Amino acid sequence: MKMGDSHLLLFITLIILVCSLLNAENFECPLKCDCLKQYVDCSKKDLVSVPKIPKWVVQLDISHNRLNNVTNAFNDLINLNVLKLDKNMLHSIPNLLHLEQIQELNLNRNNIKSIDTGHFPENSSIRTLNLNSNHIKIIQEGALNNLTNLEVLKLNRNEIKSLPNHLFMNQMNLKTLELNHNKLHMINGLLFQGLSNLTSLKLRFNNIDNIMDGAFFGFKSVNLLQLDHNKIKNISKGWMYGLESLITLSLSNNLISEIDFGSWELCANLEMLDLSHNYLMAIESRTFQHLVKLRTLNLSYNNISSISQEAFGYMEHLESLQLNNNKISWTVEDMSGPFSKLQNLITFSLAANHIKSINARAFDGLSSLEEMDLRGNNITSIQQHAFNSMTKLRKLHLNSSSLLCDCNLLWIVKWIKEKVEQKLITANCAYPADTRGVSITKLKEDNCGDSPKPKVVEHPKTHLAIKGRSANLVCSATSNPFNNMTFLWRKNNGNVSNPTVFENVTLSSNGQPRATSVLVIPNVTHADSGKYQCVVSNNFGVTYSTKAKLNIVTFPRFMKTPTNVTVKTGETVTLNCAANGDPPPEISWKKDGGNDFPAARERRMNVMPADHLFFIVNAKTTDMGVYSCAAKNPAGTIISNATLTVLQEPSFVRVMENKEATSGDNVVLQCMISGSPKPVLKWLKDGTPVTSSERHYFSNEDQLLIILGVESNDAGRYECEITNELGTKKHVTELRVLPPVAIRVNEEDMTGIIIITVVCCAVGTSIIWVVIIYHTRRRMANAVRTIPAETMKMTHIVHSDSDPPQMFSDNISEHSSCKDSGTGDSAKQTSFDGVPIDRIEQVHYEPAVCRSYSPVPEAHKLLPSSFKPSIQVCVNTSVTPATYSFSSHSSNV
Repeated sequence: MKMGDSHLLLFITLIILVCSLLNAENFECPLKCDCLKQYVDCSKKDLVSVPKIPKWVVQLDISHNRLNNVTNAFNDLINLNVLKLDKNMLHSIPNLLHLEQIQELNLNRNNIKSIDTGHFPENSSIRTLNLNSNHIKIIQEGALNNLTNLEVLKLNRNEIKSLPNHLFMNQMNLKTLELNHNKLHMINGLLFQGLSNLTSLKLRFNNIDNIMDGAFFGFKSVNLLQLDHNKIKNISKGWMYGLESLITLSLSNNLISEIDFGSWELCANLEMLDLSHNYLMAIESRTFQHLVKLRTLNLSYNNISSISQEAFGYMEHLESLQLNNNKISWTVEDMSGPFSKLQNLITFSLAANHIKSINARAFDGLSSLEEMDLRGNNITSIQQHAFNSMTKLRKLHLNSSSLLCDCNLLWIVKWIKEKVEQKLITANCAYPADTRGVSITKLKEDNCGDSPKPKVVEHPKTHLAIKGRSANLVCSATSNPFNNMTFLWRKNNGNVSNPTVFENVTLSSNGQPRATSVLVIPNVTHADSGKYQCVVSNNFGVTYSTKAKLNIVTFPRFMKTPTNVTVKTGETVTLNCAANGDPPPEISWKKDGGNDFPAARERRMNVMPADHLFFIVNAKTTDMGVYSCAAKNPAGTIISNATLTVLQEPSFVRVMENKEATSGDNVVLQCMISGSPKPVLKWLKDGTPVTSSERHYFSNEDQLLIILGVESNDAGRYECEITNELGTKKHVTELRVLPPVAIRVNEEDMTGIIIITVVCCAVGTSIIWVVIIYHTRRRMANAVRTIPAETMKMTHIVHSDSDPPQMFSDNISEHSSCKDSGTGDSAKQTSFDGVPIDRIEQVHYEPAVCRSYSPVPEAHKLLPSSFKPSIQVCVNTSVTPATYSFSSHSSNV
């Protein structure tokens, strides 16, 4: 071999050796570590630094060491998927910016105090992040933003007091979130927004005492929520919003004392609910409304002493019910079928509930029940047929040692042998004396005797009590043989707190001793109303009295009273009246002390009891008056009054017309008016107010202006001005005064005048006849006022039986009616409502009343024998004021 060849061979050998060394470094398992294919286990090696890790590693476990700094230790591990650093001494999360492929990171039990931003690479592949048992107090906002593929986040056993809003906005793939054993005290609204795929949320062992409305908004897939061991005080619909998919909810070991009605409306899919170890006191009929799919309900270790008859009416699919360690003895002792709707219930636990007796119908409806636990109850008696409805019952846990083995309990011996496993029943007799300590399964028929249980002989009675006074409820009981009895008073299925009770023992009429308990309720208030029951017990059992209702009666008191109302015609009247009392008083209305309501007759009145309102629509003046609201209940009646005033604009009932009168006549000017309040009326002549005088005076509340002996200076323009608070109106009439006209008559005409005079004297001096005389004279004057005296012809008034009377050719026929009586006399007169006379077919009038008068006998002597006059006066009473008509007739002239 040549020298050159030997050098070449040496060089090649050297290269191969270097490559071998390099490959050995890349593939050699680290010292003290164990390797298996791509898995390197360096745990529990007491390491203080990270050894050289080969690049081919996929899973690396360096947990349970003393590492406190791993900076850049894993930068070259491009294939690393799983990194376990549990139980070391790390103070912060390692910088993993170069490890984009890592999917699982475990950092349990280190000294990490915060989760800061910048630790995780963008689009990190981490799916599981475990940070349990550190000292984390702060999570910076945005610290988890790059963990978009995260599916499991565990932060249990840290010191987290609060979480920043929008912390989980980028965790769309997160399915499990655990925050147990932290120091959270409030869950803010929308805190978990963004976790649309979360299925499990665990918040056990925190200090949570306030869950804001909408705290779980955004959850669409959560089926498990654990909130055990917190300080939650109530369950409300507001913070339950968003839990539509919830299947399991655990709330044990909290301070829950209230469950708002409707809280479960959004949790209709719930199947398991744990409310044990809380402070619930009552289960109402709607407490668990909407939980139609619930299968397991745990209510153990509460203070439940009251269960409504329909408390479990919504849980037809319930299979397991636990009511251990509560105070619901009366539910089993006195109620009938409180669990009757639980037809699918399989296991039922009532251990340690102070139950002393079992009612015959206590377990009605439990047809599917297979196991019942009654241990820890000092049961003395079980009524016959109490277990008959539980046809599938095979396991009955019963360990009472106080059973009253009288003849009423013999039935259970046979039932136990046929239905259930006897080894689970360890109950023993306590009475009669010869059976004390004997197992119930060995009870014989000849051992039984009469029952010494209490018997209630006087039950509390339902009655009324007046607020502010005292009320007494009496309960008496006896037993055979008679022994000491204890009385307990209950109200609304709960014990009466701090009762005032007087008890004594007396002898009945047959000499049997009886014990009596009197419950005294001083200074009764509304809070004292309810159903009261007496529970009597002795060493051998307990007996319940019937329930007596105590109604508290209070005098009615107005909450709203009607007030005086003033409206205009056509408007709506509203009167308000409301009163309270116990029982609620009845409201009634009166008008002017009676029941006559014009608005009711015309169907304009409405009473709305629900709104305490009294309505009158389209108000009229007839509705005015005093309206009385009366509130009445058994305690008494109170009344409140209000005055209704209806305002109406002033108006004229009749149209004023022009008048003509001959000097010396009497004239009546009418101004018939209406309005509310009554208008003030004022007369003016030519703009000057008219005042009373010897010839001028007013009548009918100034609606009539009467002028006696009219003179020429009375002629002029007369105004009638009416005013009330709604306005002023005027009407005008013109009075014309004609000069007197001389009338020449022959002897025959004089005879007629004498006849009239005689008749008037005979009838009397009534003002009506005076007006008739003036009326006649004025007609006669008007008939000839236009005829010169020197050419005037004598006019005769001739009436015969066959011919109609001949009237004056002017307007005497009109003036012989009621025109001058002051009631209006135009050819088209108007009625009271303004209806023209020419439409008389629309208005009904009563017929006129007429009487005829003949001259007195002394007058006949002065008349020719052929002249026999008569006078007829007619009064029409159908108009206001009445109208008078005058006519005279004679059989011969």
